[in-house]
Amino acid sequence: MSIIDVPRIIAHRGASGHAPENTAAAIRKAHELGATWVEFDCMLSKDGRVFLNHDETLERTAGVSHKACDLELADLMHLDVGSWFNADYAGETIPSFRNVMSLLSELGMGANVEIKPCKGFEKATGAAVAKEIDSHWPADIPPPVVSSFSKESLIAAIPLLGPEVEVAQLWGRVPAEWRQELAELGATAVHCNAFRLEKEIAGQIAASGTPLRCYTVNEAPLAEKLFGWGVNCIITDYPDMFL
Repeated sequence: MSIIDVPRIIAHRGASGHAPENTAAAIRKAHELGATWVEFDCMLSKDGRVFLNHDETLERTAGVSHKACDLELADLMHLDVGSWFNADYAGETIPSFRNVMSLLSELGMGANVEIKPCKGFEKATGAAVAKEIDSHWPADIPPPVVSSFSKESLIAAIPLLGPEVEVAQLWGRVPAEWRQELAELGATAVHCNAFRLEKEIAGQIAASGTPLRCYTVNEAPLAEKLFGWGVNCIITDYPDMFL
């Protein structure tokens, strides 16, 4: 797997502080605010299609009690996932991963694609996301960074991804054995919770030349501290705060 030149600021689920997360509107808003990269979450529908969504259920964003993975893509794409954010985004829908790839090409943006499987679908989701990237990732934008908390998803994805793609292991707290775990997985970058990162671990990762990126950073003093520790990139709901 590669190491990709990623900017210091990535828009979290799009510019999710300004627009409903994981939607085309949030990605367009990130671009409008000057972000050149976005992060978003990918799940697998009942009929085996990849779409953008974070939670396992749709209650928070769509106001329905269904599990996201229990619906087919056509039904998912009819749900309103904008009204919960505010009335200006009423009617904003769940996008398919393939449509988002086309949007990234249109806007000239790079992306951190997080594999976000429903429980029990770790391998299937990892493989499906990887196949979509391998077949449909636009040639006119940078290769993606693929990340996940699920090792099962990454193990399923890695053999199906081209060598130009970077793979990052997501952790809440980075373990002391991070080098060994990355090597065993075949990942080349660390993504972690900004509030649980320890200065000593950050220094080790930075000294090794391994990319270190932190989520979710929405305050300038925290960003300054992290960059001082050697963090390469922050993932934020408010990219305009840092651009």
